[in-house]
Amino acid sequence: MRRNPWIAAACFASILGAGGADVEARGAVNLTFTTTPLPAPDNLYAPFNVVAVWIESAPGNTFVKTMARWSAARTIHLVSWNAKAGLNDVDAVVGASRLTDNTSEMVSWNLKNKLNATVPDGIYTIRLEMGQTNSTTPAQNRQGTFTFTKGPAPQVQTGLSNGGFTNVTINYDPNAPACGDMLVDAPEKCEPGSATASCPTSCPAAADACMPSVLTGTAAMCNAECVVQPITACTGGDGCCAPGCGASDSDCGAGGGNGGGGGGGGGNNTTNPDDAITGGCAAGGDGNGALVVFALFGAVLVVRRRRT
Repeated sequence: MRRNPWIAAACFASILGAGGADVEARGAVNLTFTTTPLPAPDNLYAPFNVVAVWIESAPGNTFVKTMARWSAARTIHLVSWNAKAGLNDVDAVVGASRLTDNTSEMVSWNLKNKLNATVPDGIYTIRLEMGQTNSTTPAQNRQGTFTFTKGPAPQVQTGLSNGGFTNVTINYDPNAPACGDMLVDAPEKCEPGSATASCPTSCPAAADACMPSVLTGTAAMCNAECVVQPITACTGGDGCCAPGCGASDSDCGAGGGNGGGGGGGGGNNTTNPDDAITGGCAAGGDGNGALVVFALFGAVLVVRRRRT
């Protein structure tokens, strides 16, 4: 019996098309940098500042994509970024204006342009701008420029500085998971804008004050997550009586801390409620105050009976 060649071809095509699930894109550039304050008179709002990071292609310095931006109402004063991206560019907004300068940031680029298409191999420029006043010219802002080569080989540059941006590290890895493609792949923890794995911006209050949930990482690096970080320091006013803490911690009762329970006097509250009381009979420790009161009451009764 003769086989129909068209059926065979159709079967082969179906095999190639099988497993049409999304596959994590590969290739990313991770950038770390530190900002430095501007001198007077261009630091009117210091330490507050606005920052933009974007990609340009060579030759021609053609705008490719905004890598990150920290600004809201004062976006207009990112003069160079506006000239390239336009004020209405909403790509990669990390947050509002930054509250401090001379601080470090980390951002990531998934090697895609504004149309979500992977860019070709070649030389790319990373540009950074930071402003602290009502800037109308680029000269009033910090302007940093760095380059890297996208290709088959990974590339790491460290200890770079330019235009007031210091401690710059550029880590290009053609095989790294791409942050910003809506797919979470280890070591990523989240994806900005994802319906099922969006990056947290805050963490829920903990039931145990000694076991707070703390936000770590950033959405720009796809590694933001809430991590439980036990309190071990004896610090008054934090609601936690940490293990080994006593009189040095105002959150501890007379019995000190044993690491449980959290706020209101620490762990001993769960086994001995008197430990939550500061002063009074409970200040004698270990709940003996209640026994003393009982003994005194008994003594009074005995004296009254003898008198009668």
